[in-house]
Formats: sequence, C-alpha cells, structure tokens
Amino acid sequence: MKIYSFLDEFYSSIPCILTIGIFDGVHLGHKKIIQNLVFESRKKFSSVLITFNPHPKEILTSKSKFYYLNTIREKIFFLKKNGVENLIIHPFTKKFSKLKMKDFFYLFLNTKFCIKKIIIGYDFHIGSDRNQSLKRLKNLSEIFHFKFEIISPYKMDNEIISSTKIKNSIIIGNIEWANKALGYFYTLSGYIIKGKGIGKIIDFPTSNITIDPKKLIPKKGVYAVKIRYKNNYYDGMMNIGTNPTIDYNNQIKIETNIFNFSKNIYGEKIDILIIKMIREEIKFSSIEELKIQIIKDKKVIVKFFKKIFQNL
Repeated sequence: MKIYSFLDEFYSSIPCILTIGIFDGVHLGHKKIIQNLVFESRKKFSSVLITFNPHPKEILTSKSKFYYLNTIREKIFFLKKNGVENLIIHPFTKKFSKLKMKDFFYLFLNTKFCIKKIIIGYDFHIGSDRNQSLKRLKNLSEIFHFKFEIISPYKMDNEIISSTKIKNSIIIGNIEWANKALGYFYTLSGYIIKGKGIGKIIDFPTSNITIDPKKLIPKKGVYAVKIRYKNNYYDGMMNIGTNPTIDYNNQIKIETNIFNFSKNIYGEKIDILIIKMIREEIKFSSIEELKIQIIKDKKVIVKFFKKIFQNL
C-alpha cells in the first residue's frame, strides 16, 4: 500500500475507484465499503482511499478532548490489511473545511485522479455544503462521467454500526459488543513504564503502559485480556482506573497482570487485546480486601478463558 500525506502528492494516469471518509475504527461498516472498493478495482483499476487527520469534529465542533478508536498507525494497519492500494491522509484544517464540494473536486480530484467510480457510505458528507453532498456528487458525476455508488449501512442485530456507537459502547464497558462491531478485539498498545511497585507488594506484579493520549480508554474496571508480546499471546487481566484504595492522585492508569509470565520487559512494547469486562472499579477499605478481590478476579478470568478454549 502506498501512503500519501497530502492530496497534492498523489497523481496517477491509471483509472481509479475512489472512496472518501474518516474510517475511525475501520469497523464492519467501513469494511463493507472497502470490500466493494477493492472488488471493483481488481477488475482493471487502482483503489484509492482518501481520509483526513485530525477528525473534522476535533477541529470544528469538539469543545472537550476528542478521542479516537484508532491511532493513525492502527488505521493504516487495518486499511492495508483490507487491501487498499493507495491511501491518502490529508490534513484537515479550518481553512480546508471551508471548501465546497465543487471546489474540493475541481482543486484536487479532477486534476490528479482519473476517476471511474466513487464508492461512498450512506452517511457521506464533505465540504462546507456538506448537507447537500450527495446532490453535489451526483451533479459532478454527470458532468465528468464517473459512476458513484452509495453503500447501505451495515447492521448487527438490526442496529446500524457506527464509530460513535462503538465509542459509546466502550465508554460504558460493553467491550464485547464493540469487538463484534469492530470485527476485531479493541486494543491498547504502549510501552512498559515503571509504576509504584504496588502490584509486587500484593503478589500481583503489573505491567504499566502509556498509550497515545488521543486513544479512547474504556470504562474504569477490571478486564479479561490477551497480551501480545513479540508475536506471542498470553492470558491476563487489566485494571483501568485510579487505584482508589491505595493512590489518591486520581490519575487513570492502565495496569496489566500477565499470567504465567516473569520476564522484565520495561521499555518494551505490548498490545493489550481487551476481551471482556469483569467488574467496575471499586474502592476497598484495605489493601488486604483489594488482594482478596484480585484473587477472585483472576479465578473468574482463568475460568472464562478455559471455557472459551473448550468451546473452540
């Protein structure tokens, strides 16, 4: 897959099939669009996907911090995995947002792309006249003789899948629904940093990680997880929270206890695949009560993974 940082960087005389969107999460709804893109292009065209960074909502509408399902690196990984040949990640700015659909087409697409077809999602919007995007696109297709296709929404249990719904599901701790909608396990990736050593004191040493500050963190609580380290997978449990029983600085921490693992991996990268939420964060009256609960949590998670293995 070829990656371009600006629309101006791309040029090809080869006819292309094009799609445009944010694709945060690259979930099953996005994959439906991408599969159509790749299938159409395999006939004799190249596939081109245009996306934007940052998310328009982060620039235009969000007064508080905006969080993503995917980091840029993760998005690139999933788009490549799904067969996209050319990826353009164009910077989204307030100036760029003022372009109308027609201007966007004339300035960028018409001069650099030999478009045979544009494939878009049912909720496609672009430009300062975004509410009329489909009408504008239809007019442009008639003028420049390219086809366009609107892909119907992907539904799961009669519910339309969207990045917003997946985010809301993660925020309330329904990670299992989010994983189904994504088509993969929601993952937190980062490098191991030294914590305060509290885990060792209670015989549950943890790997603490720092993650991209714009990555969406799930609801505070304890989770059954799989840890990927150097292409090997380990069972484990993760705690997301402020350690209210012990710590009083109110900072969110991501701590993972890797089962049957004793290596020193400070400074190394791990991926935490989040499988299931076990319980919410609790403040205990003592460290001993906390330790008793952690032992119970581990038993629940071990039993959970054993049951999954038996059903495979």
